[in-house]
Amino acid sequence: MFNNINSQEISLNITSKKEKEAIVLGQIEYQHKHQDSISLSTEIVRISNYLKNLGYFTNTVDKIEKENKKYVAFFSLNNKVENAIIKLNSGSEIYFENSIIKNNIITIGIRNLEATLSNISKKLDREGRSFSKIQLKNIVIKEKTLFADLFINQSKKRIINSVIVKGYESFPKSYLKNYFNIKPTTVINQYKIKEISEASKNLPFIKEIKSPEILFTKDSTLLYLYFNKKQNNSFDGLVSFASKENGDILFNGNIDLSLNNILDTGEKFELFWNSIGEEKQEFKLSTEIPYIFNSKLSPQISFSIYKQDSTFLSTKFDSKLFYNINPKTKFAFTYISESSENLKTDLSNNIKTFSNYFLGFQFQYRIPKNDFFLNDKFYLEINPTFGKRKTDNKSSNQFKIETSVSYIWDINLHSSIYIKNKIGLLNSDTFINNELFRIGGANTIRGFNEQSIFTNKYTYTNLEYRYLSSQKSYLYTITDIGIINNKNIIGFGIGYLFNTNKSQINLSLSTGKENSQNIDFKSIKLSINWRNFF
Repeated sequence: MFNNINSQEISLNITSKKEKEAIVLGQIEYQHKHQDSISLSTEIVRISNYLKNLGYFTNTVDKIEKENKKYVAFFSLNNKVENAIIKLNSGSEIYFENSIIKNNIITIGIRNLEATLSNISKKLDREGRSFSKIQLKNIVIKEKTLFADLFINQSKKRIINSVIVKGYESFPKSYLKNYFNIKPTTVINQYKIKEISEASKNLPFIKEIKSPEILFTKDSTLLYLYFNKKQNNSFDGLVSFASKENGDILFNGNIDLSLNNILDTGEKFELFWNSIGEEKQEFKLSTEIPYIFNSKLSPQISFSIYKQDSTFLSTKFDSKLFYNINPKTKFAFTYISESSENLKTDLSNNIKTFSNYFLGFQFQYRIPKNDFFLNDKFYLEINPTFGKRKTDNKSSNQFKIETSVSYIWDINLHSSIYIKNKIGLLNSDTFINNELFRIGGANTIRGFNEQSIFTNKYTYTNLEYRYLSSQKSYLYTITDIGIINNKNIIGFGIGYLFNTNKSQINLSLSTGKENSQNIDFKSIKLSINWRNFF
């Protein structure tokens, strides 16, 4: 029939000699353009099968006419079946929970027949019975009704007996149980395989090199995972030296070191140091050890020291015990203690020596975007705490809460909008400056000096329009709007983030203003973040 068709593009149309049937065929979507006879023939078969799903079980292709490169297929639809009356075999009633069954017989609209059988197959697969067979036997068509017997032959329920990781043999075993949720009784099915594959994309220290595979033997089921270990350590640092008036050495600069999974346990270790002359100094150590004792518990601990010129010195201990509900959701109990010393007792600057502690919880929920930059499509964090502050002569009960929510809206393949809102509130009978939130800078409101704004309550929104210039880089605008100390503040600018082989560079220009102040272009800040990976 197609012997004379060459490799040039050809077209296909379908119709019928009967007017009513031609109207039905005209409502079907199908591929008109084809490169060869094989593609055209396959499309005709697909159309015929689609017509059967509509109830035209006895449809035929009467002839195919050719004129130059145009082909017309003439169909005869014949009688249409409207309903299927299915007799169920023993035990198959459980797959029709929401249907009316009388004497083991069920009536199904013919358009829903294929979907019904497909749903049964999916249910069996979720149960781990992937090799089950579903058959309609003894099929008889009378007028507009199809009669058949349904036979469901359930296969043996399969569970994962063993997991074998190829490519990264030292992959932490605790992640198999607690992150991928693979247990000795875990049922194997297509949904679970897809879930494991998607979850692996969100681990920063591995790269999936091949989709999971299953080996079925007579007595066991083996799951093969294919990972490569990904180096995810990073360093960003610049240190300079200067001399004080008394001859001592003064260190300036910053160090930001992040070590991830160097012990093959998925652990994290971070060191941060920043010094701006004698104006401001900060040092922070933090670590996270996931799934201790092969449980879903993951402790996170940090210790920090902050010195504000010569006015106060604060030390802070922050501990969280996370329970990983699933790869997207975490819940933690938190304990935070802080002590601060007034270094200038002769000044009336509302700075006092104090100590405090806070107990609370933290909830995190994230939907990964699975892009090159490891962004979150959606992120939510809520952290309320209750505590007490002690000064020399008074104790005060306090309440503190911080929330953060962000979302990335994809406009098209190249454009997206990133929006983030963060809120913080400290409630107390009195406030002292060295216990307040410190806002401003690259991680809060850009265009202002780092941690230069002290406040007991704040809210700000970061808004960015991002244009993906390549797979590894994007341009972005900066619009940061906040209400802090009953003042409206705004920061705006532009930036460019790009990656090279082993580094990520983030350049931005930003400026900020309060209330109705005029923009001071002399205060524009250039920010360069150069993170090297190793």
